Amino acid sequence: MTKQRDTVVVGIDGSECSRKALTWAETYASAVDADLKLVTAWHWLTSYGVPLAYEGFDPAEDARKMVEAAAAELRVVPVDRIHTVVEQGPAGNVLVDASKGATALVVGTRGHGTLAGALLGSTSSFCMHHAPCPVVVVR
Repeated sequence: MTKQRDTVVVGIDGSECSRKALTWAETYASAVDADLKLVTAWHWLTSYGVPLAYEGFDPAEDARKMVEAAAAELRVVPVDRIHTVVEQGPAGNVLVDASKGATALVVGTRGHGTLAGALLGSTSSFCMHHAPCPVVVVR
Protein backbone atom coordinates (compact mmCIF):
# COMPACT_ATOMS: atom_id res chain seq x y z
CA MET A 1 0.00 0.00 0.00
CA THR A 2 1.33 3.44 -0.94
CA LYS A 3 1.25 6.14 1.71
CA GLN A 4 -0.02 9.47 0.46
CA ARG A 5 2.60 12.18 0.87
CA ASP A 6 1.87 15.09 3.22
CA THR A 7 1.32 18.53 1.70
CA VAL A 8 2.49 21.96 2.78
CA VAL A 9 0.36 24.79 1.36
CA VAL A 10 1.81 28.27 0.85
CA GLY A 11 0.02 31.46 -0.14
CA ILE A 12 1.57 33.37 -3.05
CA ASP A 13 0.67 36.96 -3.97
CA GLY A 14 3.92 38.31 -5.38
CA SER A 15 4.74 40.38 -2.30
CA GLU A 16 8.05 40.25 -0.44
CA CYS A 17 6.29 38.61 2.51
CA SER A 18 4.92 35.84 0.33
CA ARG A 19 8.40 35.23 -1.13
CA LYS A 20 9.72 34.78 2.41
CA ALA A 21 6.81 32.46 3.21
CA LEU A 22 7.61 30.42 0.08
CA THR A 23 11.25 30.06 1.10
CA TRP A 24 10.21 28.89 4.57
CA ALA A 25 7.59 26.52 3.18
CA GLU A 26 10.03 24.98 0.69
CA THR A 27 12.60 24.33 3.41
CA TYR A 28 9.96 22.83 5.70
CA ALA A 29 8.39 20.67 2.96
CA SER A 30 11.82 19.30 2.13
CA ALA A 31 12.58 18.57 5.79
CA VAL A 32 9.33 16.63 6.34
CA ASP A 33 9.35 15.04 2.85
CA ALA A 34 6.08 16.70 1.86
CA ASP A 35 4.66 17.97 -1.41
CA LEU A 36 4.46 21.75 -1.79
CA LYS A 37 1.27 23.42 -3.02
CA LEU A 38 1.57 27.06 -4.12
CA VAL A 39 -1.83 28.79 -3.96
CA THR A 40 -2.92 32.17 -5.23
CA ALA A 41 -6.31 33.84 -5.43
CA TRP A 42 -7.52 36.40 -7.92
CA HIS A 43 -10.55 38.59 -8.42
CA TRP A 44 -11.88 41.16 -10.84
CA LEU A 45 -11.23 44.75 -9.81
CA THR A 46 -14.47 46.51 -8.94
CA SER A 47 -15.79 50.03 -8.66
CA TYR A 48 -18.89 50.48 -6.54
CA GLY A 49 -19.38 46.72 -6.67
CA VAL A 50 -19.29 46.52 -10.46
CA PRO A 51 -16.45 44.55 -12.09
CA LEU A 52 -14.13 46.72 -14.17
CA ALA A 53 -13.10 45.34 -17.53
CA TYR A 54 -9.85 46.50 -19.07
CA GLU A 55 -9.03 45.38 -22.58
CA GLY A 56 -6.23 42.85 -22.48
CA PHE A 57 -6.33 42.46 -18.68
CA ASP A 58 -6.95 38.94 -17.44
CA PRO A 59 -6.45 38.64 -13.67
CA ALA A 60 -6.62 34.84 -13.80
CA GLU A 61 -3.82 34.71 -16.36
CA ASP A 62 -1.73 37.21 -14.38
CA ALA A 63 -2.20 35.09 -11.23
CA ARG A 64 -1.27 31.90 -13.10
CA LYS A 65 1.93 33.48 -14.45
CA MET A 66 2.87 34.77 -10.99
CA VAL A 67 2.45 31.41 -9.25
CA GLU A 68 4.23 29.54 -12.05
CA ALA A 69 7.15 31.99 -11.87
CA ALA A 70 7.35 31.41 -8.11
CA ALA A 71 7.32 27.63 -8.64
CA ALA A 72 10.09 27.89 -11.25
CA GLU A 73 12.39 29.51 -8.67
CA LEU A 74 12.20 26.58 -6.25
CA ARG A 75 15.32 24.44 -5.99
CA VAL A 76 14.97 22.16 -2.95
CA VAL A 77 11.67 20.31 -3.49
CA PRO A 78 11.63 18.09 -6.62
CA VAL A 79 9.55 19.54 -9.46
CA ASP A 80 7.17 16.56 -9.48
CA ARG A 81 6.20 17.38 -5.88
CA ILE A 82 5.37 21.05 -6.59
CA HIS A 83 1.74 21.85 -7.38
CA THR A 84 0.10 25.17 -8.23
CA VAL A 85 -3.46 26.29 -7.59
CA VAL A 86 -5.03 29.44 -9.02
CA GLU A 87 -8.58 30.13 -7.80
CA GLN A 88 -11.00 33.03 -8.04
CA GLY A 89 -12.19 34.38 -4.72
CA PRO A 90 -11.12 36.04 -1.48
CA ALA A 91 -7.55 35.01 -0.63
CA GLY A 92 -8.39 33.80 2.87
CA ASN A 93 -11.18 31.53 1.69
CA VAL A 94 -9.10 30.12 -1.17
CA LEU A 95 -6.16 29.38 1.15
CA VAL A 96 -8.31 27.79 3.85
CA ASP A 97 -10.05 25.58 1.29
CA ALA A 98 -6.71 24.57 -0.25
CA SER A 99 -5.31 23.65 3.18
CA LYS A 100 -7.90 20.96 3.95
CA GLY A 101 -5.91 17.83 4.69
CA ALA A 102 -2.58 19.71 4.62
CA THR A 103 0.24 19.35 7.13
CA ALA A 104 0.56 23.14 7.37
CA LEU A 105 -0.52 26.39 5.75
CA VAL A 106 2.23 28.98 5.37
CA VAL A 107 1.47 32.66 4.71
CA GLY A 108 3.33 35.94 4.92
CA THR A 109 2.48 38.51 7.56
CA ARG A 110 1.00 40.82 4.99
CA GLY A 111 0.77 41.06 1.25
CA HIS A 112 -0.67 43.68 -1.04
CA GLY A 113 -3.29 44.92 1.41
CA THR A 114 -4.07 48.62 1.74
CA LEU A 115 -3.12 48.95 5.41
CA ALA A 116 0.56 49.81 5.03
CA GLY A 117 2.60 49.04 8.09
CA ALA A 118 0.15 46.58 9.61
CA LEU A 119 1.88 43.85 11.59
CA LEU A 120 -0.58 41.16 10.54
CA GLY A 121 -2.63 41.30 7.37
CA SER A 122 -6.30 40.41 7.13
CA THR A 123 -5.61 37.29 5.06
CA SER A 124 -3.07 35.84 7.48
CA SER A 125 -5.40 36.64 10.38
CA PHE A 126 -8.32 34.96 8.58
CA CYS A 127 -6.20 31.87 7.93
CA MET A 128 -5.10 31.63 11.56
CA HIS A 129 -8.72 31.63 12.69
CA HIS A 130 -10.23 29.36 10.03
CA ALA A 131 -7.63 26.94 8.64
CA PRO A 132 -8.14 23.26 9.47
CA CYS A 133 -4.40 22.74 9.95
CA PRO A 134 -1.50 24.50 11.72
CA VAL A 135 -0.76 27.95 10.25
CA VAL A 136 2.74 29.42 10.03
CA VAL A 137 2.92 33.19 9.56
CA VAL A 138 6.33 34.19 8.22
CA ARG A 139 7.61 37.68 8.75
